[in-house]
Amino acid sequence: MKVIIFGLGSIGIRHAKILKSIPDVQLFAFRSKKGMPVNTLGIEEIFSWEEVEKIKGNVALIANPTFLHVETALKCAKLGMHLFIEKPLSNNCEGVFELKSFCRKNKLICYTAYCLRFHAVVKKIKEIIDGKKLFHVRIVCSSNLPDWRKNTDSKSSYSSSVAQGGGVLLDLSHEFDYIQYLFGEIDKMQAVFGRASNVTQDAEDFADVLIKMNSSLFINLHLNFLSLINERSIKIDFKHGYLVADLVGDQIEYSYDNKKEILKLNMEKDACLREQINYFLNSLSNKQIMNNLDESIPLLEKILELKDG
Repeated sequence: MKVIIFGLGSIGIRHAKILKSIPDVQLFAFRSKKGMPVNTLGIEEIFSWEEVEKIKGNVALIANPTFLHVETALKCAKLGMHLFIEKPLSNNCEGVFELKSFCRKNKLICYTAYCLRFHAVVKKIKEIIDGKKLFHVRIVCSSNLPDWRKNTDSKSSYSSSVAQGGGVLLDLSHEFDYIQYLFGEIDKMQAVFGRASNVTQDAEDFADVLIKMNSSLFINLHLNFLSLINERSIKIDFKHGYLVADLVGDQIEYSYDNKKEILKLNMEKDACLREQINYFLNSLSNKQIMNNLDESIPLLEKILELKDG
């Protein structure tokens, strides 16, 4: 299987390392310029769309800046490649319906990479809350943008630029995805968000979102990448109990009928990325693959509507 990676930044490198360990995968990296960033994995590099066409790739793994996702995906789809697109799908809806129509007509898989669905803590939460009467949910995702990509000025990254699809609402959209995965469809959202620090060029660095689900469950969501506190947590109050999940520490504290349990799941760093790639590669003939465009486009629309007020 020939896989072409578009974008060899931090997440592209992590995907590449996993793909290199899979037998029968031949890997190529599409580069906009030589040596930037440095290719330390020995992946064969290509620099033009003519080379892409000659390779006749099976899969395009798209991990370049958000604003280039759909443009790149359309070009690859027209060359017959299945698509693995890093989250978020895009920074706007331009081209997304054309991409969906083309993929459907040509029986191509297009997957949006929300890897936290494969996180052991998220999977365990889904199992624990099944059938329970939920009262309320509080979610926090907090980190420091300059720590994301070592030896790189955070203001030079697409994460810090509105025009390139940065800001917490899109760049931390894992939370919106797993909210729907765990709790059903989002009905309405209201938010206060803005730029409270200098870690970005002009993109919002925090957001406080009140979410109403179709089930009438309410969720408070806090997102930021201005904090030195590294936290990804989910707290759920339900009838006869509660759950406190730590996605950084891979742990769940769970209480039901006054019986408390601590679950330590101890995930290897790239376990959910590896499971996600295996799921994708094993689902290239599965029209019902999760996080296809039927799922990821409506989620993108909801986030963009929230951003636009």
